Amino acid sequence: MNAIILPILYCPIESAINPNYQHAIDHTNAWVKRFALHADGSYEKYLDDNFGMMTARFYPECGLDQLKLANDANVLLFVMDDAMDNQTERDELIQSRLNFESFVAACKQILADPQPPKSGDTGVMAALADVWLRFQALSTPEWQRNFVESLHKMFAAGLWEYGNVQAGQLPTVAEFYKRRQFLGAAHVSTDMIEVIEEISLPAQVLQHPAVMELVVLARNLVCWANDLFSLSKELDHGDQHNMVLIMKAERELTLETAILQAAALHDEEMRRFEQVSAELPDFGSHDAAVRKYVRILGAILRGNMDWSYRETARYHFEYGQVALDLV
Repeated sequence: MNAIILPILYCPIESAINPNYQHAIDHTNAWVKRFALHADGSYEKYLDDNFGMMTARFYPECGLDQLKLANDANVLLFVMDDAMDNQTERDELIQSRLNFESFVAACKQILADPQPPKSGDTGVMAALADVWLRFQALSTPEWQRNFVESLHKMFAAGLWEYGNVQAGQLPTVAEFYKRRQFLGAAHVSTDMIEVIEEISLPAQVLQHPAVMELVVLARNLVCWANDLFSLSKELDHGDQHNMVLIMKAERELTLETAILQAAALHDEEMRRFEQVSAELPDFGSHDAAVRKYVRILGAILRGNMDWSYRETARYHFEYGQVALDLV
């Protein structure tokens, strides 16, 4: 796997990390073994991926129990996403559409009626039930309904991508732009903020146009950065659902120019995130909570970059020059 040379992405947000990260990592390592989510060489690769540092950077202000839950959930989401994405190794999950649809149906059933895992239960479904029951204990019914809807969007996006792969076609840049936030669970990371960071905001605040725009921008920014960071891995795996590769195909670009255009898209939206954050209105009694919510959105953006470059063996890339404005 050759390292991809990337332009330095714009991110004016300061780094932060949860001081409880090692306790959360130790917990999740034991949790992964309990549910046998990784075994043999897969477990060693999981350790090298170092997801605990990513989670600790995403949620730098939460308590230890919440950090443990977030890390378990993130690790499980990566297990699911890797199984759906790897077109070279062809996990059993993606060997047929029936397998994929059966998997999605089983996940939805657990979300609708989770049962506590029994002693000795292992695998993705048992782990999902464990995580979901813990989320339910910390959250409101309204948040749970919204979160389940978000997971359904993730499954729908996975099936959409699978259909494209089976048909041998790529989406347009415009189509991918709309759906990318639901591939790879970037939207799940933002949806977890309220529970993991214990932020209580009414619907009218969360649905304020500025707040909603920041959430979508944050999701997209994680995705555009990830499409750049993971490019070499996805080329090796035969995964073409990547903004760089879709831009390259649709616009008939060289790989190097497509990389620059994807990076410029990232930087343009990061500047928009910076602008909207600075121009938020006063939310009265909810203002402090809104400011924390936006701060954690920013932590996710900065944390994704720091973890991807410094703390995981999952991606292989090097930084070159600052991105050009080629969008």
